[in-house]
Amino acid sequence: MVGSDGAAAAAAVARIESLLARPTPSGGIFEKFDLSEWDWASVHIYLPEPEIQSAITPPFMEAFLVLQKQLYQLAALATTGLADVGQLGDAERNELLLSVVVTGGSSDLVAQLKKPLESLLNRMVGKMTGKQAAIVIVCLGALVASPWAFCAWLDQTKAVKLEEIKSKEHLAALQAMEFANKEQSEAFNRVIEILKSQGEVGKRALDVVTQTNEALLKAATSSPKTSINDVEVTRSEAELLRTPSRKRAQQKIVQQEVKVVDINTTDPLDLQIILLDPFSETQHRIKLKDDLFAGESRRKLFDALEKRTPLWVELAIKEIDGEVRSVQLLRTIERPADLVSDAEGDN
Repeated sequence: MVGSDGAAAAAAVARIESLLARPTPSGGIFEKFDLSEWDWASVHIYLPEPEIQSAITPPFMEAFLVLQKQLYQLAALATTGLADVGQLGDAERNELLLSVVVTGGSSDLVAQLKKPLESLLNRMVGKMTGKQAAIVIVCLGALVASPWAFCAWLDQTKAVKLEEIKSKEHLAALQAMEFANKEQSEAFNRVIEILKSQGEVGKRALDVVTQTNEALLKAATSSPKTSINDVEVTRSEAELLRTPSRKRAQQKIVQQEVKVVDINTTDPLDLQIILLDPFSETQHRIKLKDDLFAGESRRKLFDALEKRTPLWVELAIKEIDGEVRSVQLLRTIERPADLVSDAEGDN
């Protein structure tokens, strides 16, 4: 199906562009942004053929938990500079808590975003300009909750798969799928461009969108048909869009200097670190093994984070057609004696 809601996409972009055009008063103060009419801001799931009748099916419970965790991490980054949920107290988490309304047995699920987005907006003001905060929230709400944005994301995912998959059968099935029209795709790309320009918090908000949509698409493989934000996705479409690449990844081992942007140790089953390549400005989100948090490696990682100093590491990088697909941190190392730290030289 091709999305027909080009007018809504254009209206959303126009609203965001109007925020961009407004001057920022001296001192960065921006009048309070009104979210009173944001009742539409929700992730809506409808299952016309639910396989079980319960409060909520486990796959979609997992997807909503992904969205909740992403909102927590974004709030932590916006207020403390670290995307670590452990930086938030119980009261702060409660303010950001998603409300999921379930009706029709397990067939109609609505995760309401208005309250957590309002709380997130209030927390961001003061840490960034009010104008930036308003733009990030409006962009995030549009990308996560709008039918046109989900259509465009599906089309973008399809385009990536067309580049990856060699199977003629899969290629034919992918080419037959159409989700977004030209207006929706252009609006989606423009909102992403604007969000990226809002600094580290804006870039992290894009992770919220990507991680949430990927989790919802994964959940859609559990049902014959799923309506996500009023966009119907069949099980076969969801499975095809999640088909792993048949191209063989090439692995290389590199030793390089990086900066530690964040370490998230809140969830012992999901230890993560974000490393920044200071030369390409590429960030790598890496899941860590427990043994990297023992002894000298732990001290070096946390020292580099706290002091904002560069760190030499050994990485295993997997690429497909020159595009990085995964990065594994093998160990921390001493700087090679014959090399000078460019990153340190810039400080």
